[in-house]
Amino acid sequence: MTLPEALKALGVRPDTLSAAEKAHLDREGYLPLPGILDPPQTAALIAAAEAVYAKEGTGREGGPAESSYMQNKSAGFDICFTHPRVLAAVCHLLDGPIKSFGVHGRPHPPGSERQKLHVDYNGPPPEPGRWAVGNSIWMLSDFTEANGATRVIPGTHLRGQTPDVLEDPAAPHPEERLVPGEAGTVVVINSHMWHGTTRNDSGEARHSLTSFFCRRGDPHMVFSSALSREAAARLSPEARCLFADPEPWTA
Repeated sequence: MTLPEALKALGVRPDTLSAAEKAHLDREGYLPLPGILDPPQTAALIAAAEAVYAKEGTGREGGPAESSYMQNKSAGFDICFTHPRVLAAVCHLLDGPIKSFGVHGRPHPPGSERQKLHVDYNGPPPEPGRWAVGNSIWMLSDFTEANGATRVIPGTHLRGQTPDVLEDPAAPHPEERLVPGEAGTVVVINSHMWHGTTRNDSGEARHSLTSFFCRRGDPHMVFSSALSREAAARLSPEARCLFADPEPWTA
């Protein structure tokens, strides 16, 4: 099965996103998609994530609960890399040839500090329109100013620079914009845009997942398969095609 065939079978069409949504992602570097998840789906994802954290023993000794490659640990996370609206945004961003790097979870606990502004790419800044990486942030809690909503610097993906040019990437930026949203919202971001979390002063954990994608064949995104044998056996051929690696994932 080819990737275009798989994407069509998963519901991705030229009109899955509006022209205005595509233009916003191109110009600003991010696109909020409200209402991707309903409350029962959101609750189910929180429960599935907390079960993984508990099984793996993360979050002990004061550290944050977190886990990577969660698609190999529960079928509950499959929606995070198969939802047609999210896939359509990622395909528009990466110009078609996408590859999933899997689902990752790391709640933002109370007192967590502001992140440095960063990009999710180790290679040189790409030419505009030849983006290498895109991420999707799945809000399982409301994202607010109080609980550490993600901050973005719109348009910085077009500057050909990384936040290393800043004197202090952790400091407030005059152009930064918070991206709040209700639980169930997904924000697709161009991962070459400068971004980072803010401090959580709410007293409660802010739950989220990320589902990361890269351009197939990018020389700076070489990694082992993100799909285990068990997950590959569970998934449809269309979903398996999103991962594309011949060798199975190993812990």
